[in-house]
Amino acid sequence: MKTGRDKPVPYDWQRAYTRRMVPQHAGREVGVVLDQGITLFKAAFGSVVALSFASALVRNLPYFYPSLTEVLLSSGVLTNTVAERGKTLDALGDLAVGFAVTWPVGMFLCLGVMMQMDAVANGATLRWQAALGGAWRRVLPLAGCLVAYAATFAIIVGAALLVGWMVVLAFLLAVHPSLVSLMAGLVAMAVMLVAAIPLMVLFVYWCLALPLVATRNLDAVSALTRSWRLVRGNWWRALVVLSVAGFIVFAVASLAGAAGMVLIAATDGEFGARMTVVLVNAAGATLTTPVFVAVLLAMLKDLDPDRS
Repeated sequence: MKTGRDKPVPYDWQRAYTRRMVPQHAGREVGVVLDQGITLFKAAFGSVVALSFASALVRNLPYFYPSLTEVLLSSGVLTNTVAERGKTLDALGDLAVGFAVTWPVGMFLCLGVMMQMDAVANGATLRWQAALGGAWRRVLPLAGCLVAYAATFAIIVGAALLVGWMVVLAFLLAVHPSLVSLMAGLVAMAVMLVAAIPLMVLFVYWCLALPLVATRNLDAVSALTRSWRLVRGNWWRALVVLSVAGFIVFAVASLAGAAGMVLIAATDGEFGARMTVVLVNAAGATLTTPVFVAVLLAMLKDLDPDRS
């Protein structure tokens, strides 16, 4: 863990929590958590940059295939033109398979990032090889959490799509054929918005599950349950913290994505252009991943300062 060459300055959590003895305004507490997260990010970035880049690169590999925006534009859903159904389904299939393979690997690497940051927060240094070893010993709890996330997403989105499909069928005969694609697109967007509400609620309640797996070595059920109990009663505060951190991630990803779309459009989607897009997105995520992880760890310490 510690070496003679690596002597990081211990991250003083205790000093930050002396103010917890006095009741504070909720907004001020949110600011304290965010400040602690940014401080931890600055202290740990040098240690986590290798695993962070590896995680970001793996998670962005699916963008070698057409992105969801490209698929929707080419399918005519957004432009109300004739849809190329075979091409659309193939592109969506490639994208879905890519994410199903790369995201679990990316999250495995991200678990190592969490362990490295937790080590820095406790005044130690964890090299990437040791972090990967620790993540491997926690692979079953990680898999359990990811399965729970995926199953919840599938159930909620599946139910919303079923309702949306029933709505489309109910109005299919009453809509002019030229407007069918437009109506289907509008219903799809409405379905996603409706499904986003319960997904957001559950995401906030379960946001600390993976940090608990990484730092407390809990199994999946215990981590999900513990996260729910810690966030319960603090849901709105947790939502604000996650929203601020998420906005940083979204802003960087949007800028990189917009630049990538322009580059792909200008080069007709050539391999070199897509590789450039993947690398640019990975570079951005190399910065945003540890920021988000640091904020999660700061929030975990805020809600559960006494380590078990």
